[in-house]
Amino acid sequence: MAIDRRLLTNLDGPLLLAVSLLCGIGVATIWSATKATAHAELYLKQLTAVGLGLVGMAVVASLDYRRLADRAPFFYAASLLALSYVLFFGPRIAGTRRWLLLGGAQLQPSEFVKLAAALFVAKVFAESRKDQLGLADVVPSGIAVGLLSLLIAAQPDLGTAFCLVPLFLAVALLAGLRVRAVLTLALVGVLAGALGWNFALRDYQKSRIYTFLDPSTDPRGAGYQTIQSQIAVGSGGLTGKGFGNGSQVQLGYLPARQTDFIFSVLAEEMGFVGVAVVLSLYLFVLWRILETAQLARDRVGAYLAAGLAATLGFQVVYNVAMVAGLVPVKGLPLPFLSYGGSSVLASLLGIGLILNVRMRRFAN
Repeated sequence: MAIDRRLLTNLDGPLLLAVSLLCGIGVATIWSATKATAHAELYLKQLTAVGLGLVGMAVVASLDYRRLADRAPFFYAASLLALSYVLFFGPRIAGTRRWLLLGGAQLQPSEFVKLAAALFVAKVFAESRKDQLGLADVVPSGIAVGLLSLLIAAQPDLGTAFCLVPLFLAVALLAGLRVRAVLTLALVGVLAGALGWNFALRDYQKSRIYTFLDPSTDPRGAGYQTIQSQIAVGSGGLTGKGFGNGSQVQLGYLPARQTDFIFSVLAEEMGFVGVAVVLSLYLFVLWRILETAQLARDRVGAYLAAGLAATLGFQVVYNVAMVAGLVPVKGLPLPFLSYGGSSVLASLLGIGLILNVRMRRFAN
């Protein structure tokens, strides 16, 4: 479906440029992180994923977001089926079941579930006619989103599972959730966390929390990633060691450097200056998304943009804090930068939804 030329006048060019710059920096950093390894071709795969993502973004932007929101129950049901299939029949890779094998490619459904959840939550809350919402008003949709989160956590993938929490809360608060209900949900979250610690978390996940508190207790095991990441970040200084010259990166000390710890590579090689540029781009992207929520012509568009902003913001903040050793290590990629076809494709599709809402803010 072609985009109406009148809508193109409202295309958010600055947002598109900022996202493209982040993707370009990501490809370059992945090349630097892997050029001395047996996976030196990963940057080409990432570049291909970015190209596919840009095409997908254009397709999503061409479809009226209101029609997509009307099909939110279908996307939700498809998400349940995909996550259930992966959990029971997906290939076990590195002790987890997160991927579908499509030909020679791996697809991670949980990345796309975030988009389905955003459409679902936006649709549900937009249909509410109340100015203020109590706990009873949000429990049904909370259970629905919680079910998706539990299926993702069972893979196990706690990082992605947690992304649905800020998404849901941001939209619920924007829709008028009362403070008392927020406090009740916080209490439920604390109780759920206590139960999860005793009955749901695996030993390696508990070990990550212990070593987060004191990485030196297991410097060659669970604390290794945090220690090496802190060394890489701290050694970058003001301008870094130079592109492709990071010692922690090039000598292989930094694990998962093209995925979860891609920000550590950037910090070591580009220093504070490079970090400031990338964080400024992220802040700009979040500002444009929140502005889109404010300018949206209806509540569906506003809630959709707010939910996607909350998810993106959570991922960026948590990943940056993780590489600095401020929060426990979780497998949570940095949007647009980390290697991973599913991650970058889903992130660009999300930007397509944002462009969609902004372009149609004056449409009938």
